Amino acid sequence: MPHRFFPRPWTLVLLLPLACKDPETAAAQKQAVQVQNSLSQGREALTKGQYARAISELQKAANAAPESVEPLLLLAKAHQGAGNPGAAILTLKQAEGLIPGTDPVIQKQLSDMYMGEGQIPQAISTLVSLREEGKLSNEDILSLARLQARQGNPDAAFTTLERILRENPDDAPTKTVEAEILLMKGEELLAANLMDRVLQGSPSFTPARLLRARFFLMSGVNDMAEADLQSVPPEDADSTDVVAMKARVLMALGRPAEAEGALRKLLEDDADNAEATAWLAEIVCAQGRASEAQQLVDRALHLRPRFARALYVRGRVLEEQSDARGAEDSYRFALKAEPAFPPALSRMWRLHLKAGRKPEAQEVLERLTSLNEATVEEKAALANLYAQFETQLPRGKKLIDEALKREPHNPDYLRIQKAIDKATPKKKKAGPTGPVIIRGRR
Repeated sequence: MPHRFFPRPWTLVLLLPLACKDPETAAAQKQAVQVQNSLSQGREALTKGQYARAISELQKAANAAPESVEPLLLLAKAHQGAGNPGAAILTLKQAEGLIPGTDPVIQKQLSDMYMGEGQIPQAISTLVSLREEGKLSNEDILSLARLQARQGNPDAAFTTLERILRENPDDAPTKTVEAEILLMKGEELLAANLMDRVLQGSPSFTPARLLRARFFLMSGVNDMAEADLQSVPPEDADSTDVVAMKARVLMALGRPAEAEGALRKLLEDDADNAEATAWLAEIVCAQGRASEAQQLVDRALHLRPRFARALYVRGRVLEEQSDARGAEDSYRFALKAEPAFPPALSRMWRLHLKAGRKPEAQEVLERLTSLNEATVEEKAALANLYAQFETQLPRGKKLIDEALKREPHNPDYLRIQKAIDKATPKKKKAGPTGPVIIRGRR
């Protein structure tokens, strides 16, 4: 006996109205049911991380309902999850065209995708437009200000921060971002005083602890950085930002095994943490285990294909394997994903210098200095290039004097100071200032 099809009860409920309608209405209702089914399937696939299936279902829904925004927003997320940010951006722009005016949800999602694609100027431009229309939350305004500062534009960052500073000048998150902008601007004393004030008033505010720890680390005061991290509240101690900063400090203190242990513990609880995986790869590479580091890098890039830190660590692994060209390519990819990524810039100027490309090395070092991310060694290296090219000598003198304050007996720094002094034109002695008496002959 052939197998019979017995419709389920909910199917009968849907089909009954269709049987009573005219063909055009029935077709429209059938299409609406198909759209909802595709949306439901697409959402489920997105939740499970099945991006190819989600794209297929959501594309069906978008085609069946071309005037609907919802399928396009979900489809953009699916493209992004599948590692295709270009398609995600195009899909969002398609959704934006269906809505009159500016939709803050779409614009915010667009800016996030621009960030993921390494298109930082477009991300900033999108957020600035939302800021001008008053459609950014305070949290988003702080993120925009921080992003502008990290791109080397502290004045624009202060403009973004201005309204919140007027409304709530003692707010700890706002003052912390203000301190970060001051650091980027090179106003280290003002920034340090501001961080101290924030932590006196809010000692358990973790972002301020992290910022001051980073400041101490960049200044070479590693024990103070560790002390700040030890004061982080227990509920924040296992966050990725805190553990990553702890690993950096422990490496600077010469304790790589502890740094590695902290990251491995974090990954035990969150195996798909791409940032922690990339940090672990860097620490493993620094200990000379290049093949193991490469496996970790591959894992991080599988989780986040355009992740700047993972691309940078891949470059470090290639340098360890004496593949300078491959390393340089990896650093370029990292900088394409995140143009102001300091670790990649720090390696690029060294590769330029090693290859005899001194002007390019100078350009990268100036970029690092403008971002206030240059170490003492890097400021001295830039001063050395100024001495060799006999250009920007006053700036070179300022940089090398700053380095000598940290290490007054460093022979390389003293040599650079001497070279700058020798290249600096000597001021001519002033002539007589009194009246000139001209004696004539009789």
